[in-house]
Amino acid sequence: MGEVRILPPEVRSLIAAGEVVERPANVVKELVENALDAEARKIEIETLGAGKKLIKVRDNGRGILKEDLPKVIEEGATSKIGGVEDLYSIGSYGFRGEALHSIAKVSKLTIRSRHFSEGRGGELYAVGGEVKRISEIAHPVGTTVSVEELFFNLPARLKFLKSNRTERKAITETVVAYALAKPDVAFYLEQEGKVVLDLKPAVRDERIVEIFNLDYTPDHSVAETDIGSAEIFYYSNYRSNKFFVFLNGRPIYNKEIQTYLRNKLGYRTLAVLFLEIPPYLVDVNVHPRKEEVKFLRERKVLELIGNLFGKKQRTPSAVDILKSSLKVEYETEPSLEFEILGQIEETLIVAYRKGFVYFFDQHLLDEVAKFDLHGDETKACKSSLKAGQKLSKEEMEALLKRWEELGEPRTCPHGRPLYYKLPVEEIFKKLDRRW
Repeated sequence: MGEVRILPPEVRSLIAAGEVVERPANVVKELVENALDAEARKIEIETLGAGKKLIKVRDNGRGILKEDLPKVIEEGATSKIGGVEDLYSIGSYGFRGEALHSIAKVSKLTIRSRHFSEGRGGELYAVGGEVKRISEIAHPVGTTVSVEELFFNLPARLKFLKSNRTERKAITETVVAYALAKPDVAFYLEQEGKVVLDLKPAVRDERIVEIFNLDYTPDHSVAETDIGSAEIFYYSNYRSNKFFVFLNGRPIYNKEIQTYLRNKLGYRTLAVLFLEIPPYLVDVNVHPRKEEVKFLRERKVLELIGNLFGKKQRTPSAVDILKSSLKVEYETEPSLEFEILGQIEETLIVAYRKGFVYFFDQHLLDEVAKFDLHGDETKACKSSLKAGQKLSKEEMEALLKRWEELGEPRTCPHGRPLYYKLPVEEIFKKLDRRW
């Protein structure tokens, strides 16, 4: 008798479901996507036991027809795809039946829903993917999905879950991602009876400020090329590095884009990037949960993102200024956007621009200019201005002028931040004065 055995279908289906639903955050992701596909304007998420005891997602979307309720947990059930060709142009987040089928297999699942065209709703209760009860109920238009005792029939999977704190964090991060993707939708998240998020509909920059409790609105830029469009919001001097990337409204991961943003924006930066690329140029099937994507024209995509930050402009006069150890003689005043306010400890240049006070590290400002000239980090660092060197107003203006011409980089070649900025509005608030 051979050693190779063919697993029975019921065991294979459990394994497949476990691959798609590896942790509670995956369940939250699938159910939130279903709600968004149903055009919900408000989504409420509640969890207990870090999602292992209960995950409840309630939405006010279109709802499910009573006659469709028995079908939604069947394998392959979907209202999104009619044929193979649809796989290459799908605009929805996922396939409601595929998600619910996988979740139902590894939990005790209750679906309550009422379609907008019907006067009453329906309820389905299933255990391990087997329907136990279907009944008619009163329910508002929309859907409520309750997932209880996740992995009750896969104890090995439960053992691989992280601590409750880690699983709760993953759930929060998942909800935050979709709240960023859809700022026009209200999101509410409650974990262990405590409100974690309560977000009203907003525009993108307002949603970013609220979620991350920022002191001021992040910088903003848009770009467009023949391959698509891009929009980015970025905030420097954040407590850590966070880069969120969205493709056609879906949170994604792409290593090349993450690396590009880190190199461009440096450390301690929060960035939220939105890309709109034709679906036929995107391969979302490299990951079973469609989280990681590859682009068929990756170089073009990176060029599009690069356009968000402008292009370098070389101005010989400014280069000559820096080459000559900052001995400056102007025939005309430089067209500098900044107003120089002074120098702190002969190390920091203080300047004002458009409602913000900037504190620049003079050594790093000179270093990025020298690096642009020579392309050598060590040489640029050793030959640059040092802390403790007194500068004239003209010398400080020359450094900032060159920085502007280089596209206003945020970090030096080593990744250190070049500046810190404060909104004048916040300073006025601290002094109890109207701005």
